[in-house]
Amino acid sequence: MNQPRRPFYSEYAWAFDAIIDRPVRKECAAIVQWLVERDVRPGAAVLDAGCGTGRYALELARRGYIVQGVDRSPELIEVAAASSRDTPGWATFDVGDLLTLPAAPYDAVLCRGVLNDLLEDVERDSAFASCARSLRPNGVLMVDVREWEASAERKAREPLFRKRVSTDRGELTFSSVTTLDPDRCQLLIAEQHVLVGGGQPQVADYAFVMRCWTRDELDDTLKRHGFDRVAYFGAYDASVPVGSTDRLVVLAEATFRQ
Repeated sequence: MNQPRRPFYSEYAWAFDAIIDRPVRKECAAIVQWLVERDVRPGAAVLDAGCGTGRYALELARRGYIVQGVDRSPELIEVAAASSRDTPGWATFDVGDLLTLPAAPYDAVLCRGVLNDLLEDVERDSAFASCARSLRPNGVLMVDVREWEASAERKAREPLFRKRVSTDRGELTFSSVTTLDPDRCQLLIAEQHVLVGGGQPQVADYAFVMRCWTRDELDDTLKRHGFDRVAYFGAYDASVPVGSTDRLVVLAEATFRQ
C-alpha cells in the first residue's frame, strides 16, 4: 500500500508559505551574488529542483534569470503556477522528479531542502547524478541541507515547533515533534495540521523521517560526480560560518566534460 502523501505537500500546499516563512528576497540576493561571482549572470537558465511553491524561482526571475521550477507535488506546482501569473519575469513550473531532472544544459541548478527527504544512499547519489546531468560544463550547483550534528543538538533542545496563522479558510495550527535516530543521522518527525473554520475542525496527522547530511558525505558525493570549487556557508550569507547554524549551504561547479 502506498503511504499517504505529506499534507504539507498536498492538501495544505496552499498554506505552505504561511507556515514556513522565509526571507526570500534577502536569500535570493545572496544567491544572485554567488551566481554572478561564478559568472552565472541575469539572463542565464536556472533550474530550481524541488521548487515547492516557487517563491525562490519567482524572485530569481524578477532579478532577470530564466527559471524552470520542478517539484513532485502537483499541488505545490499549482500554487507556483498561480503565483507566476501575477509576477514579472520568466519562470515556468512543471511536475518532475529530483532523480530524473530535465537534461537541458542549465547554467545553474538550485536544490534547497529536498535532499533531506532522500533516505537511502542510492537515492542520494542518484540526486547528485541527476543534477550533474542537468548542468553545462562549469555550471553551478547550489544545495541547502540540514547538517546532522547541529540539527540533532537543536532538536534535542527544542523538539516542538508550533505555529498558528489566520487564513481565508480559517485558523490553521501547525505543530511538529522531532525525536532523534543518531545511528542513522535521522530526524523522526510527527506533524499535525489543524484547521478551524465554520464547521468541524479538520485534522491531518503525518509521521515521516528526514535524514540529515554531514560535510564529509557532501564532500565525497560532490567529488564523485565531478564537482569542484566547493564552498560551504552556514546560511544564505557569506558572513555566517559553517557550524553556527543547523544548515549547510553549498556551492560547487561542474568541472566534468559532457
